[in-house]
Amino acid sequence: MDPVITSASQGIPELCHFPGCHEPFSALSHLAGAVLFLFLGAFLLQRGRGDRTRLAFLGVYAASCVLLFTMSSLFHMAVRGGSAHRIFERLDHSAIFLLVAGTFTPIHGLLFQGWLRWGPLILIWTGALLGITLKTIFFEQVADWFGLFLYLALGWFGVFGVILLARRHGFTYARPLLLGGLVYSIGGILDLQSWPIVIPGWLHAHELFHVTVLLGALLHWGFIWRIARSDR
Repeated sequence: MDPVITSASQGIPELCHFPGCHEPFSALSHLAGAVLFLFLGAFLLQRGRGDRTRLAFLGVYAASCVLLFTMSSLFHMAVRGGSAHRIFERLDHSAIFLLVAGTFTPIHGLLFQGWLRWGPLILIWTGALLGITLKTIFFEQVADWFGLFLYLALGWFGVFGVILLARRHGFTYARPLLLGGLVYSIGGILDLQSWPIVIPGWLHAHELFHVTVLLGALLHWGFIWRIARSDR
């Protein structure tokens, strides 16, 4: 394990790392997330069995969760500056867009009909594909703050659905969706600000961001678990 190195430009200690696992906390936390959501996704599909359309909506969501945590883990395992690191970095950022759109998919697919189902889904998937294209082609030119803005703008488009569900079923029903969005947003903003540093060399803002991503995903999964059965 390398000693802690201080960045002269920012005065922030760099993370300690192990051979084959450059950022241990980030890599292992999201590796655990990938395994966890692989099992949670299987349970979700089992709960929604009996309807192919329902399973398709749930399957898109489950796959997007596993993909995001897998790509994130591989990215943080790779040594900075190498080819693998650059490739997985782009895949990781692209998977964030897919997770946002994937989370929308069962919510609007199962709870709405007609244009309230397909209109938001077409918009969110179009936005996700445009975001992936932009971040892939112009990765080096897209500033971190603008990348975060794209993720948050796409995600907070979901307020439209939250308001409709709250009016239909009450705020308590839709609250996990709002809380999940807030947790994601707080983590992203802390990461952008590179604050706080909890344990120098081990637990920085980005590691806290990884925790908030897991928590936000679990909050949304809990809501989708509730709506996964046709007799909800």
